[in-house]
Amino acid sequence: MRIAIIGAGFTGLSAALKLSKNGHQVTVFEREDFPGGLAVGYKEGDWNWSLEKHYHHWFTNDKAVLSLAKEIGYEIITKRPKTSVFVKKHIYQLDSPLSVLKFPHLSFLERLRMGIIIGVLKFNPFWKPLEKYNASTALPKLMGKKSYEMIWEPLFLNKFGSFANNISLAWFWARITKRTPSLAYPKGGFLEFANALVNEIKKNGGNVLFKTTVIKLQSENKPEIEFQITGSTKSKKERYDVAIVTLPSFLFIKIASQLPKNYKEKLQQLEHLGATSLIVRLNQPFFKDDTYWLSVCDKKSPVMAIVEHTNYMDKRFYNNECLLYLGNYKLANDKYFSMDKDEVLKLFDPYLKIINPDYAKNIIGYEFFKDPFAQPVIPINYSEIMPPFKTPLEKVFLANIEQVYPWDRGTNYAIELGQKIAGLITHA
Repeated sequence: MRIAIIGAGFTGLSAALKLSKNGHQVTVFEREDFPGGLAVGYKEGDWNWSLEKHYHHWFTNDKAVLSLAKEIGYEIITKRPKTSVFVKKHIYQLDSPLSVLKFPHLSFLERLRMGIIIGVLKFNPFWKPLEKYNASTALPKLMGKKSYEMIWEPLFLNKFGSFANNISLAWFWARITKRTPSLAYPKGGFLEFANALVNEIKKNGGNVLFKTTVIKLQSENKPEIEFQITGSTKSKKERYDVAIVTLPSFLFIKIASQLPKNYKEKLQQLEHLGATSLIVRLNQPFFKDDTYWLSVCDKKSPVMAIVEHTNYMDKRFYNNECLLYLGNYKLANDKYFSMDKDEVLKLFDPYLKIINPDYAKNIIGYEFFKDPFAQPVIPINYSEIMPPFKTPLEKVFLANIEQVYPWDRGTNYAIELGQKIAGLITHA
């Protein structure tokens, strides 16, 4: 079959690899210059490795991506970095049962209760009964009001904003059950890994078209794609036996005018947040205790997570620079999306100085990256509104991050999703 795949993120790439390996003629359309989607990377002139525009890593139980890396012979680095929380203007390690029991701002019984609930959730294999419960209502009752209000409530508010009180307990379960102390990372960065997948697709006879925007998708028995290459004044049209759309749902609606009104309305009801990342390059470490990931448990904080990438991957790969992510999830119409990098750093600066008063004198440079679609909002009973793979358009399938539920966003689940949709098409 001739199969078109719209989007060269990890869903599109993994689907293309599996389908091309099975002998199908695959063409991937990507409007950007590089593959990777939300995990796309960039490289400063003196770096040996690329760096993701938004922070990424894998857990050691992310079977789909680790198996794929092994399949194509790609080297993966596994390390155990330090994960901490910022509470009452101090940093506390909180990445093991022992560190939970040592946390000073809760009584022993409160720490024990919180630890037990986290353990129960982590080892509970049954997520479906949990999706009918609201996390913000259930968690204070389960782990105690003080524990929830001190640690978890600020994290929900900083991540989900106005949606914080409407998140399913199943989403929280997924975040807890999948976490591992050690993390995995592709040698050279996610961009290099994505390029390796592109090369494998090409070896199988597939084609990946960069700087190519899909303008229109319609289907009369078979999908027809109208696309335009950057710099060209004319568009082209091609027919395929099957089309897979890996774009966010709102972009699918934009290119597919034939979609029926009721279907479009259902997709438009799905809420999502965008991602912003300020990446600061320093000549000295930001954290003095080697923390990699800092979750900010402060409702008034302008930043949700502070991640020092080079406390995980060796700074020698980045010309000995210390690389710091300052990340947020925000609605696409939030002020963050209209700000430039100088305005964002100015906003963050007073808060960063609480942690490291001298960080500013160590700045080499900084960049600000934004993506309007990064994090699906998962309300109670999300399985009832999650879009199916099959769309109302003949031989057109939808596969995007809104369909990895009960799992949360991430390249592992994107790859798993791509393999799933490829299997569905192959056996249809």
